[in-house]
Amino acid sequence: MGVFEKNCASCHGMDGSARTPQGRKVKAHDLRESKFTDAEIERQIREGSKTKSGTSVMPAFGKDLTDDQIQEAIRTVRSFRAPEKK
Repeated sequence: MGVFEKNCASCHGMDGSARTPQGRKVKAHDLRESKFTDAEIERQIREGSKTKSGTSVMPAFGKDLTDDQIQEAIRTVRSFRAPEKK
């Protein structure tokens, strides 16, 4: 089982669309539309995400994943994006 499948797919879905019951509940972002840089994706993975009121909507994985696992997750997130138009 890959890093994304194990840690992210329950909310973001195996296709990155966030069309899962848990994803809808926490209003997970559709990763196919993500414009985040690799650094921003890494920060989200490491630190998680909270609402303005401080409620956690995405857990932090920085203490649970190795650097290599985080890079694997970043590559998976990027793979969901449509190719850029020229």
